[in-house]
Amino acid sequence: MQWDGIRRMQPNAWVLVEALRSRSEDGWWIIEDMALIQVFSHASEAWEEYKALHKAEPDRELCVLSTRWDKAKIEEMVWLGVHVWE
Repeated sequence: MQWDGIRRMQPNAWVLVEALRSRSEDGWWIIEDMALIQVFSHASEAWEEYKALHKAEPDRELCVLSTRWDKAKIEEMVWLGVHVWE
């Protein structure tokens, strides 16, 4: 699924997604295809679920995003081993 489709289906929400196909380019993590895992009203709830899933399955590429954002620009911070978006 594409980001625009998720935004249309779940406006004004926080979502936990899994990157099914992604790439790195010029310091940015670009998710080309994603699966919607769960929808939340609050960011804190989404992050709690993210942490639980990441702990259970650390090899999955999971991400928490707000559907209020037009684009999911996800900046890679390799030295921390996490993705940061704006």
